[in-house]
Amino acid sequence: MKKNEGDKIVVTTTVSKAYQITVPSVVRKVLGLAPGDPVDFEIEKGQAVLKKAETKEEKIRRVFAELDRMKEAREKHMTPEQKAFAKMSAGWTINQYHEYYDGLPETKAYVKEKYGV
Repeated sequence: MKKNEGDKIVVTTTVSKAYQITVPSVVRKVLGLAPGDPVDFEIEKGQAVLKKAETKEEKIRRVFAELDRMKEAREKHMTPEQKAFAKMSAGWTINQYHEYYDGLPETKAYVKEKYGV
């Protein structure tokens, strides 16, 4: 049964013996749902609200967009020397970082002072 209540559409469906429901076509159309799409149920004060959830791809895009924003914000506060090092070391493995830092004169002086090596 479908009823209009102002801006709200109320659609009634039935829970099967296996506790499943069919999402009515009007709801699928309004939410833009397709087979395989994830959905969220938000439950508050005894009521459940069905919402289209982010897909894995959408979550990944959102996370990478946030990482890009964080990178841009960080780069605004970097000195020219820090920017040059970031450009030089782009793509380095952890071993390459260790080799670089182990080869610095300050590192060698610290190790000699601390450990006598």
